[in-house]
Amino acid sequence: MLNNKWKVVLTGVTFSLALFIAPDAQASTYTVKHGDTLTKIAKAHNTTINQLRQWNKLSQDRIFIAQKLVVAPAKSAVSKTAAATKTAATKTTAVSVVEEKVETLQNAVSHTVIKGDNLTKIAKKYSITVASIKQLNNLKTDAIKVGQKLTISPQSTKDLAVEAPSAKTVEAEINFNQTADDAIEKQLKKEVAMPGKVSQQTEHLYAQAIEAANAVLGTPYKYGGTTTDGFDCSGFVNYIFNSVGIQMDRKSSLMYFEQDTTKVTQPVPGDLVFFKNTFIPNVSHMGIYIGNDEFIHAGSKGITVSNVKEKYWDERFVAYKRINNLK
Repeated sequence: MLNNKWKVVLTGVTFSLALFIAPDAQASTYTVKHGDTLTKIAKAHNTTINQLRQWNKLSQDRIFIAQKLVVAPAKSAVSKTAAATKTAATKTTAVSVVEEKVETLQNAVSHTVIKGDNLTKIAKKYSITVASIKQLNNLKTDAIKVGQKLTISPQSTKDLAVEAPSAKTVEAEINFNQTADDAIEKQLKKEVAMPGKVSQQTEHLYAQAIEAANAVLGTPYKYGGTTTDGFDCSGFVNYIFNSVGIQMDRKSSLMYFEQDTTKVTQPVPGDLVFFKNTFIPNVSHMGIYIGNDEFIHAGSKGITVSNVKEKYWDERFVAYKRINNLK
């Protein structure tokens, strides 16, 4: 088990400011609001969780509504903390990765193993990979047993207590991410890029696909969903492309990335865009590129349009690709 359990808890109770550490006179401060976490505040102010703890003399990650936090020290204090900050940078970054992952996981789906089940059969049922199931459930082998409950998509983080990772866990996390990145790079290197232009037939199909995608904007997110009752990311692309005559089997984003698509030199509206590390390491999200750095996809809030250059997506961008049988 990991050590040093921590949990950010916000309450609606107003506490006396006497309970809070008084900030330095020249320091920049921030007043905690409902929904805030140390991770969220650190990102908003370009700092780290460790620095927030140090500046505010926090012994744990618990913060409170209306609490005033130092988010940038007085200039005189900057030089004193620089060395310590640099020393802790690697560990802090790794911890932040884990925290960010926990804070963005949602839409829980689980499966209880029944007689005749195996990981391959379960993965196919939920359009996910065996590797993803093993990663989500910390399985070292493919062995499972009747009655065992498996997480198929990440669990909600509402009221979730998260354990701070040990040095060994942090190292394993980094190694796993590196392995996934290596696999992505290897896949892209072996592909011969398709040209930026497409045929008139494909251009026409793409225009129809984008029109069909815009017509279902606002449709709710549903894990494994492939209909207008609700979509997940790959289910959405599968539905839209098939609806205009572009034949696609139902697969996960990772399988589409590895098996059915080829990178392009310059994307055109209608091509696919892939992202990694959205809820697991490796390719885990996809959408339809619509031009001007924008793409339409099934996000946590349903079918929506996002920008590839937004920080969240930019950090997770993998590649633009095209279905192999399109010219």
